[in-house]
Order: sequence, then structure tokens, then C-alpha cells
Amino acid sequence: MDAEVDAPGTAVGGSPGTGPQSSSPPPLGVRTERAAPRRRLAAAAPVAGPLVCTTAWVVWAYLRTRVPASVSGSHPPLAKYGAWAYSHVAYSDLLTLYHLHHLADHAFPYVHTTIEYPVLTGLFMWSAAWAPGVGGYFLASALGLLVCAWGTVVLLHRWSRRAAWIFALSPLLLVYGILNWDMLAVVCMLGGWDCYQRRRYGWAGVLLMAGVCAKFFPVFLLVLCVLGCFARGAGAGARRGGMVMTGTAALTALVLNIPFAVLNFASWNDFLSFNATRGGGGGLLYQLHLAQSWSIGTFDAVSVLLMAGVLVALALWVLRGAPVAPAAAAAVATLMLLNKVFSPQYMLWVFVFGVLAAWPGWTLAAVTMAGLVDFANAMITLHLVATHSPAFPWYFATVFPLDRALRTVAVACGLGASLWRGSDDPGATWRRWRRALAGRARPQAVSGVAG
Repeated sequence: MDAEVDAPGTAVGGSPGTGPQSSSPPPLGVRTERAAPRRRLAAAAPVAGPLVCTTAWVVWAYLRTRVPASVSGSHPPLAKYGAWAYSHVAYSDLLTLYHLHHLADHAFPYVHTTIEYPVLTGLFMWSAAWAPGVGGYFLASALGLLVCAWGTVVLLHRWSRRAAWIFALSPLLLVYGILNWDMLAVVCMLGGWDCYQRRRYGWAGVLLMAGVCAKFFPVFLLVLCVLGCFARGAGAGARRGGMVMTGTAALTALVLNIPFAVLNFASWNDFLSFNATRGGGGGLLYQLHLAQSWSIGTFDAVSVLLMAGVLVALALWVLRGAPVAPAAAAAVATLMLLNKVFSPQYMLWVFVFGVLAAWPGWTLAAVTMAGLVDFANAMITLHLVATHSPAFPWYFATVFPLDRALRTVAVACGLGASLWRGSDDPGATWRRWRRALAGRARPQAVSGVAG
């Protein structure tokens, strides 16, 4: 700091080596030094608002889902948790899986116990379980996910203040922020996206693959980012970056997964086997009554083929120069429509990808509303089942399908918004469509009059 203060004095009032002269202004240097913290504070001030909002949502989520002693101390532990959580509309997988995965016994994930999540999520929940008791574990998990939410806000703010505020103000954080471990994967994915935007391709591959190793959904952004490096007009540097990103992503996947696969392959493979044999009923094909008679294997094969076709089309779109974020959001929205299972917290992923793709505000509002309704609908349904309520058949046949329809419409709107945002000039595209429709309608009208 002394050298920085002396340098202006040398330039203004003396020759090098003579030190500051009487005409040099050390007080200016002092003022500059004192002003530095104020500048840093001013630079951090814009992100402080979204951070406060995010903190409020997550703290509220923790307070409303924290179980009373009568539930946490029951025998066996948390035996009454489901009934309490459904009736209070305050459910969290973090608590449900605490004893199911032997976290209280500190069983090492994928070696001593099976976990139906990728490895980073298993390691996260195992680390949080070292806090004393189920209360300590839940608090440690909530704090860890809060830190992930903070990281998400900061990363979004570096890209767009609007995006940071949209995420921070979303009430989806209240119901999904600590329902599952999604925020861990979200912050890894956005860290990789930030590195990709800054052309730090090696770290982009590492962080995007870390997101995949926490939850599956970031794989779409990873693949399309790599393809974006080879898009039409990309330079040699971008193509080299794509190869570097591919290499670091592959290396990250091997480092994180190979040790567990070697130590206990069957337990490590539970994520894949569980999802392959998992029952369905929530996808669009079921809602259209196309898959009711299909076996799970048949549904998986059909949905994989459809999804593969969509991904090939999106890959070609990106290679031709379309932006990566809308293409990735379109891939996620398509998966949500075609997948056999739709857990309520998936709406958080639809929302995050929508923020990345800069969907219109009304689309994000529709996704938010559908996500809140979907959570309430799931809690009501589970409560009716848990209490053996005679109202369940009526509710399941009448109200439950309306929620699924609302959710499907919201996700479909997101898919349309992704394709719209990804076009070169959305307004020009709409005008071309309108002219084409008008051109087709005009000859029909003329022939009708002539006839």
C-alpha cells in the first residue's frame, strides 16, 4: 500500500527514487485507502437485498418444517413424522430419509448403505448427520442448503440483477428450498454456467459435472454447453475449450464415482436401478391415457426414444448458433413432460432453468403458481391417504387431475418460452408466422366466394 501511495507523488513532484515531494498529495492516498471499503460495500449492496430475501424464505422454511419433540422423540424415532408433516403442509425429505438411510448411525453412503441419489447428495447428507441428533442434523442440512441458496443468488447477480431478484423473491424457496437437496446441485450448476460464460472451460466442466453428481438435471446444460463451443461461428479457442470441458467433466465424474463403484457397485448403482424400476403415473403420456396399459419398461423405452429425438433436435439447434440457456431449459421442460415421475420439487428446476433462459415474467409467475399448487396438492393427497379418509377417492378423481393439468400447462408454456427466446428475433418470427397464416387463409376465402 505504501508503494501505491508513493507512486503518484513520484510522478507529480519528483524524480524516481527521491520519494514524495511537497507537491505530492499523500492525503489523497489516505482517502483512497479509506474509501476502498466503502467502494467494496457499495459494490456488494445491490446483492444484499436478494440475499436477505433468500435468507428469509429459507429460515421460514426451516421454522415451519422443524418437528416438535413429540414427533422427533417418538419410538421408533420420527415414526409419526409423515402424519404430522402432511397435516401441517410442512414436509421435507431431509427428515424422512434420516433413519431410512441410517444417517443416525453414520453409515458411509454407497458403501454401508444404499442411497437413491447421486454421490454428492449422499455425501452432503452424511456430513450433516454428524451434527448431534435429528435436530442438529436438520439444522446443519438447512444451513448448508442456505449457503447453497446464497451462492445461487450471487452467481445469478453476476449475470443479471433481474435474475437474482426473481429467484430471491420466489416463494418456491419456502416450500422447496429444504424439501430435498436440490439447492446443492443448483449452485454447482450455476457455478459451472458462470465459468462457461467467462470462458473458464476447465472449471465449467468440473462444476457442471459436480451438479450432475448431485442431481441429474444439470446434465442437459453440460452437454449443450459443450456443443455450444462447437457451434457455427465458434473460434478455435472455443473448440479447444469444449474439448477441455469434456475432459474435466469426465475426470470429475470418474473421481467422484469410481471409488464408490469399486467398493460396493450394487449400492452405488442404486440410483440407476431405483429410477429404472420406479413406478410412474405423473407424466403427460399418462395424462393423455396413452400409457396406462404399458409396463414400466415399455414406458421407459418410449420416453427415452422421444427424449433422445428432442435432444438431437436441440443439439442441432445449438450447433447452428442458438443460445445454450433456452435450449437447456427446453430440454428440462420436455423431460418434465415426458418423464414417468414428477416430484413436486421438480418445479424448482423448471423455475431455475427458466430464469437462466430469461423467460417472460408471466411464464415464471405461472410456473411459481403451479409449483405452489402442486406442493399443496401433494400434501393434501398424502394426508388423505395417511388418515384413510373416505374423501380420498373423490379428491383423487376430481381435484388431483386439475393440479396435474395446471402443472403441465405451466411447463408447456415454459417450453414455448424457451423456443421463443432461442430464436434470433422473436418478434420477426411471430410476424412471419402471422403472415404465413394470413397467406394460407386468403386463398381459401377467395375460393369460397368464387364457389
